[in-house]
Amino acid sequence: MPFEWIPAILRKSPEMAMFLAIPIGYVLGNIRIGSFSLGTPTGALIAGLVIGQVGIEASRELRWSLFYLFLFANGYSAGPQFFQALKRDGVKPMALSLVVVVVGVGVALGMGHVLGLDAGLTAGLFAGALTQSSAIGTATDALANLPVSSETHRLLASHVAVADALTYVFGAVGAILFISVIAPRILRIDLRKEASALEEQYGIKTKSDGVLSGYLKFAARAYRVLPDAGFAGRRIADAEQARHQYRYFVERIRRGQADIEARPDAVLLPGDVIVVHGRSEALVAVGPLFGKELHEPELLDFPVSILRVIVLKRQLAGPTLQELVDGKILSFRSVGMRSLTRGGQDIPFGASTTLSRGDIVTLIGPTQAVERVAGEMGQALPATVSTRLSVLGFGILIGVLAGLPYVDIGVFRLTLGTSVGVLLAGLFFGWLRTERPALGEIPQPALDFMINFGLAGFVAAAGLQAGPEFVRAVGELGVGIILAGVAVTWAPLLAALLIGRYVLKMNPLLLLGGLAGAQTFTAALAAVQEKAGSRIPVLGYTVPYATSNILLTTCGGLVVVLAYGWR
Repeated sequence: MPFEWIPAILRKSPEMAMFLAIPIGYVLGNIRIGSFSLGTPTGALIAGLVIGQVGIEASRELRWSLFYLFLFANGYSAGPQFFQALKRDGVKPMALSLVVVVVGVGVALGMGHVLGLDAGLTAGLFAGALTQSSAIGTATDALANLPVSSETHRLLASHVAVADALTYVFGAVGAILFISVIAPRILRIDLRKEASALEEQYGIKTKSDGVLSGYLKFAARAYRVLPDAGFAGRRIADAEQARHQYRYFVERIRRGQADIEARPDAVLLPGDVIVVHGRSEALVAVGPLFGKELHEPELLDFPVSILRVIVLKRQLAGPTLQELVDGKILSFRSVGMRSLTRGGQDIPFGASTTLSRGDIVTLIGPTQAVERVAGEMGQALPATVSTRLSVLGFGILIGVLAGLPYVDIGVFRLTLGTSVGVLLAGLFFGWLRTERPALGEIPQPALDFMINFGLAGFVAAAGLQAGPEFVRAVGELGVGIILAGVAVTWAPLLAALLIGRYVLKMNPLLLLGGLAGAQTFTAALAAVQEKAGSRIPVLGYTVPYATSNILLTTCGGLVVVLAYGWR
């Protein structure tokens, strides 16, 4: 055959097969049908299963190294939000995660028992139906501690990848369908009306398409104060508060040939040349009240900074932004917030928004004012793209060592496992950066790379190993495992929906965002946001997402142990 050399090369260099599966998986996983896409990890798994038909032995050391990168980065990203939720305001959202995890584990075990699935297939059913491909790794890790032969272990490990691939598609489609269509009908709500009411409650102003308005756009303009101008003869503080619906600030005053400090009690006199800084729409509205606009390049030439700040001060967690300003805990004079990021997600914000330790806030304004607010909130993050390899390397090493100890109980070996150990180490170091910011941070782009590439590489290698078993397993399992996947996808979501609404009394829109987070499926959140015409459901998403990422990943090993013990 003309292309026989291709399988021969892939079998000789299995790392080439893995790096072939990853880009194919990326292309396949990012094909969108409406709000649905498989995602890169599942695309890489499917590509690995197909390429693996030629019989490829993937490198164990390579794939587990990639998985450790994923686990540590995943825990590091979730750490601040996870521990913040444990301490304070995450009880209700975390409860959604607990319901999804407990019901998901129970239904997966029940379906596995009814269908006579082995431990590997049951764990794969759990991972795929709940769209948590990282559970493949912890399940495979747990299989290594079962009292079975190496051949049986290899078979069970391949079954995890096979069952995940068979059930993931409905896990993804089913989550989107339930959270964005079925759940709103059960709750009998209009998503757009709920979003509008919730935005008003939080003081968030959006355009009709749900994108934040000109709150992010700032400008500086010069004016000569005229005798008949509305603000002539008034104190700066009074002028800045005269139109409370807008935010604008007097930054500089030139009186004659001298520069006057722009203190709040300074009086604006006719003939003064001033610089006003604020939102563009505010300056258009209030500019004529200062006087005649001038072109003064020298006066307008003052430093303006955009600074990313990590929120560290404990007293900032809890009160709303308005309460922080009214209580003089924070002074945003001359400073605007461009963005608020929590757990890697952009959060819409307004006067009623609350901050959490570990949030990343982007500030804009005159350099001196921005640096002042940064000190009040926490610590400015340096504009760096370098990664603290000491934190990464020692963190993974500590996690691996923590997972090595074991206790033999009968035929079972009870151990935390290296994968769970690395995940917990990531959580710890992610939390530690909010307590000891001097340790530095791992930049978000580096974390995104480790999370996306690490998981894609690991599941691609798992697919390569499971390839020869895939066709036979599909023929034997038939539609039974697909139907079991439907139950494992929808039962936890239905239970969490009912408990969240009628027991926890959660706002319905935040509840839907919380369900997407508890399922760790961002596409479902995007579907809700699209139908609601607002980004505000993300406020309910971050805590369950951080919690479920940890719990669902860890439970991959638990399902293996329980399923094997049940048999």
